[in-house]
Amino acid sequence: MSKITPILIIGIILSACAGVPANTPLPEPLGTPTRSPNTACSPPSNWKIQFNRSGGFAGFDESLTLDSGGNLRVQSERPAVDVQKTISKDQVNAIAGLLFQACPFEMNPNDAGCADCFLYKLDVQMDDRTYVMLATDITLTEDLQPLIGSLSQLLQDAE
Repeated sequence: MSKITPILIIGIILSACAGVPANTPLPEPLGTPTRSPNTACSPPSNWKIQFNRSGGFAGFDESLTLDSGGNLRVQSERPAVDVQKTISKDQVNAIAGLLFQACPFEMNPNDAGCADCFLYKLDVQMDDRTYVMLATDITLTEDLQPLIGSLSQLLQDAE
């Protein structure tokens, strides 16, 4: 192998991770929650979240289940994790507030072509309603970012 081969390999890897050229139009965020005056979301009293984060450069596949009673279960294959615990009432209240902020969760799953992004799947049961959302790092909306960030932090803290 010549001395230039490692440099070429590094250059190829770095160019694959490069950003989008400035004149390239960015895709519209998909699944943007639409807030209509007829959609009434109230602070949830009973809720359950099933959250899955997969993809990324390392190929993660992690899941979390959390309910309004604070019962948390985190599972992952790499590293091998299966943790069950109860989170504090303050953490439960914070997540409930973020659920209310992100409601009504109207999303349209679509592939925006993000090679090393995380894919987030969120199933939320709030009182009598069920919501299913699918987003990537690119299509994640401002309303959902705090909720997804908090759930991702719970995943990391459990490992």
